[in-house]
Amino acid sequence: MADKEIGAKIRQLRNQRAITLDALTMRTGLSPGYLSKLERGLSSPPIATLSRIASALGVRLSDFFKDYEPERNISIVSPLERKSVTRDGQVYGYYYESLAHKRYNKLMEPFIVTLYPKCDDRRMFVHHGEEMLFLLEGQIEMIYGDLNFKIDEPGTCIYINASIPHRANNLGDIESKLIVIVSQTTEGVFDLKTHTENADG
Repeated sequence: MADKEIGAKIRQLRNQRAITLDALTMRTGLSPGYLSKLERGLSSPPIATLSRIASALGVRLSDFFKDYEPERNISIVSPLERKSVTRDGQVYGYYYESLAHKRYNKLMEPFIVTLYPKCDDRRMFVHHGEEMLFLLEGQIEMIYGDLNFKIDEPGTCIYINASIPHRANNLGDIESKLIVIVSQTTEGVFDLKTHTENADG
C-alpha cells in the first residue's frame, strides 16, 4: 500500500473530526513533525503507531486499509491482494501486510509480519488492546516490559496486553515471519507520556 494513501487517510479522518495536528499530538504522544511526515506520505507507521492514531481519532485500524467489499459475513483475501506497508521497514526492522482489509466491521486486525535480520532499531511499541503473535518461521527475541524471551520454535503463540511496551526482534541470519493479530479498543486514549522515548514510532 502506498504511504501516501495511509497519510491521506490520516489527514482526512483528522479533518473530518476537526482535530488539529497539535491535538492529535497530545492524544497520541507522537511528535507533530512525525505526524506531519506521516500525513505527507514521507514515512510509514508501524502497526503500533497506526493503532495509537486510530484510537486517538476514534476509528478502526481497518479505516487505514480501506478496500471494503459489500458487508457480508465472509471476507477472502488472496496473497496478491494483501495490503503491504514497506517504506520504513528497514528502519523499524520489519514490514507488515494486512490480511483482512476487505472487511470493515471486525474485532481483530490480522497481519503477516516479516522481521529483518540484523536490525539495530530497539524502540518499543505500545498501543491499545491485545495482541497475538504466532511464529511461522525463524527465531525471535520477544521483549515485553522488563521480560525477555527467546522464541525459536515455529508454531509458538504469544498473547499480550499491548499497552505494555513490547517488541519482537529477529535473532537469526534470515527473515522471520509471524502472524500478528491486533484486537483494538477505542475506549479513550491511555497516557503515553511515560513512553515519549518512543514517541516517533
